[in-house]
Amino acid sequence: MAVRMCRASKKKMMNNKPFHVSQLAGALDGVQCRGMSRLIFLIFVLFAGCVPSDNTVSSPVLTEPPQRIISTLPSITEVLFDIGVGNLIVGDSLYTKYPPESATIDKIGGLFDINREKIISLKPDLIILPEENTALRVSLPAPVLLVNHSTLSGMLDSYLVIGGIFGGDILTTAQRKRQELIGRLDRLETRTKGKKPIRTLICIERSGGTGRVQNLFVAGADSFLNDVITKAGGENAAASVGLLAPQLSAEGVIHLAPEVIIDLYIGGTNVTQSESDWQSLGDSVPAVKNRRILTLTDDFAAIPGPRTPMLIEKIIRYFESMEP
Repeated sequence: MAVRMCRASKKKMMNNKPFHVSQLAGALDGVQCRGMSRLIFLIFVLFAGCVPSDNTVSSPVLTEPPQRIISTLPSITEVLFDIGVGNLIVGDSLYTKYPPESATIDKIGGLFDINREKIISLKPDLIILPEENTALRVSLPAPVLLVNHSTLSGMLDSYLVIGGIFGGDILTTAQRKRQELIGRLDRLETRTKGKKPIRTLICIERSGGTGRVQNLFVAGADSFLNDVITKAGGENAAASVGLLAPQLSAEGVIHLAPEVIIDLYIGGTNVTQSESDWQSLGDSVPAVKNRRILTLTDDFAAIPGPRTPMLIEKIIRYFESMEP
C-alpha cells in the first residue's frame, strides 16, 4: 500500500508546496475553497499535532487573573468565548471566524507566521499556545499558557486549564461548560451503542476538481478526528496506519476499503464536483460503489471545541441514514 507518514518536521513541511508559509497572508480570500480547507485544517490541526504530546500542560505564575489575552488558535478562541472571557481577547488568529464577535479582534497572524510586533503592541498579560508549539514561547513577550487541542480529551481538559488561571466564578463556569459538553458527547455516543462500527476514511486534504483522487491526506490514529469518528459510531479505516495524517495514493484508499468516506471541503460550494472525483476509484472501494461519500463544508469540522457535538451529530445522522 502506498502510504507516506507525517514524520517530516514542521519547517520542512511548511516549505514544501502546496503548504508554503508565503501563501498564508491571502489564504482566506486568495485561494480556492479546497486550498482554504488545506490551510485552515493543516495549520491548526495537522501541524499543531505533528510533534508527539505527553498530555501535560504548563501554567504560568500570574499575580492576578489576565485581562488582555492573545489566542493563537481558532479553537482556543471558541473555548474562551464559551467560558465567558471572550471580551478579554485582544488578539487572535487570522483564521478565526467564529463566534461572529471575534471579527472585531485584532489579528496576530497564523500559528507559523505570528506577528510578534503586533503582539507587543497589544500588551497582553497572557498568551495561550497549543502545547506542541513550546518552542514559540521563548520569543513571546508575555506569560504563556499551554493547552492540548490535538485530541478531544485534551480540548475538554483545556476548559479546566484555562479556567484555573482565573479561578472563582470563571473556573466554576468552565467546569460547568466542560461537563455540559461531555454530557452532549455522551448522549450522542449512546445512539451508536450496540451497532457495528462503520469503517470510515476521513479525507482532510486533497487536490479537488481534477476528476480523480490525488495528493490525499487522511486523518490517522493520533488525530482529533479519529476521536470524533469513534464517538459517532465509526471505525477509522486509517487508524492502523498510525500517526496524525498519512498521505495515501488511490491504491492506498482501495486497500483500506472504507465503507464511508468523509471529505472535508471547508467553505466549499461545488460539492457535486468534489464528490465526482471519488468516482474515479470505481467499485473497488465500497464507499464509492454504494455512493456513501459525506462532504463536510462547515468550518467546525476542522476545529475542536464547543461546536464539536455538531460535527458528531452530523456524522451520526449520515450513518443512521444508511440503516435499512
